[in-house]
Amino acid sequence: MSKFVRNEKPRMGILPIAKTNQYQGNIRKYIEAAKAGFGNDENMEIIMGDEPLWEMDEIMKTVDKMEKHNVDMYLFVIGSWMYTSLVTTAMNAVHKPCIMYGLCDEIANGSLGVSVQLRYVLEEMHIPFTYMYGKIEDEEKILEIKKALRAAWTKSEIEGRNIALIGGKCMMMYQTQVNEFNWKKVFGIDFPQYDHAEVFKELDNIDEEKAIELAEQFVGKSQGVNWKLDNGEKINHDAILSQMRLYLAYKRFQKLYDIDMFATKCMPELVNKCYGYSYGACLATALLNEEESTIAACEGDVPAGISMYILKKLASAPVMFADISRFNEKEGVMNFFNCGSGPVSMAGEKGYRLWPIPKLVPDEAVAKEYLNGDSGGACIEFEFSGNRTVTLLRLGGNEDTLRFHAAVVKTTQRVNNEDEDPANSFSGGTRWPGCGIKLENPDSFLRNATGHHYAIVYGDYSKELEYMADFYKIRFVLDR
Repeated sequence: MSKFVRNEKPRMGILPIAKTNQYQGNIRKYIEAAKAGFGNDENMEIIMGDEPLWEMDEIMKTVDKMEKHNVDMYLFVIGSWMYTSLVTTAMNAVHKPCIMYGLCDEIANGSLGVSVQLRYVLEEMHIPFTYMYGKIEDEEKILEIKKALRAAWTKSEIEGRNIALIGGKCMMMYQTQVNEFNWKKVFGIDFPQYDHAEVFKELDNIDEEKAIELAEQFVGKSQGVNWKLDNGEKINHDAILSQMRLYLAYKRFQKLYDIDMFATKCMPELVNKCYGYSYGACLATALLNEEESTIAACEGDVPAGISMYILKKLASAPVMFADISRFNEKEGVMNFFNCGSGPVSMAGEKGYRLWPIPKLVPDEAVAKEYLNGDSGGACIEFEFSGNRTVTLLRLGGNEDTLRFHAAVVKTTQRVNNEDEDPANSFSGGTRWPGCGIKLENPDSFLRNATGHHYAIVYGDYSKELEYMADFYKIRFVLDR
């Protein structure tokens, strides 16, 4: 799908540099340590020679070789005292993230001191880089460098990708749109726009047998389907099959137009009969978000879609698009939910269930004379696994305000407030997929938020996100 040459896994170029008339033991030990710490990791690739680099010509030839091998990040290892030009000239010539690592095992060797000098010179030259120092065999620093490499690889992966806005701005949500000039310059992403009719057209070209197979699997793996409720809400008999057909139509559309991310305006076009489709895209979106090759954000939310894509690349795992729902101050729990879609592989021990799309949803953004209050579609409900670490992310802002806002928290069960209206079957969104979280400073999170939609993934990827923000030279805000 890509228009560019990309690496299947992160690739790092390592340049161990020293002087011929200095003690060479440290830099040679580092080469062996790097082979063990990085070279034996099947989740990454390294390019590094067996000998240290001593001269400017050798360094520049090595950089040129690494450029041709499309490394995602350079690691300059300072193994002894040296002239600053050995590093500054090389770093000035490359266009990928760089880490400078000063060895500090033996003080008399000068590697730590010259790394400080190099750091100052590079800063004065306004050359972007990340400075680290540590021992030759430092497991914590090796892990840090791997996280930085993963962030650099993700940065490379994003450049040139397409996020397709299907429809337009949803319900006057200004925060779902971006300054395309600014975001194209910073992230290298393109923003093609399409009409829902172009996706619906592909319904004529899908594999019907495959759709039937997917529908049977989706129902069979669920913990139950609530076909009809006492209040009259129902799932039409063909709704689940119809959404599997819609999923396959999205997959065809993705291939035809070279799409990497979707941001779909769901209301009213996908949940109201008079606008072309009434069963919703909840199940189709859930399946798209299980795919390794794409993500799908709801409500035409472009920054949420890009946030999801970043987390998916960092984690190599499904990511959920979720709304800030409510905050129970007494319990200290903030609820997050989605109005009916979520990758079901993220469901906790109780699995997932299917419910009718509620009557209130099809009427959003619809002229009063077209209200019908009936979708007939199906949506998903599940609770995340409890007491699991998750990372939340949303990119927001433009120009000087552009930033990553992230949070690393533990999941808990969602909590409703006291004195809920018993007639409100969607209190806290608990009939939809989601989770509760506990923050050290909820006020900080709410004041830093750049919108109400956040990407959520299992695991802690805060350091990788911090490196990414640094590589882009934009703000990074972290709540816990």
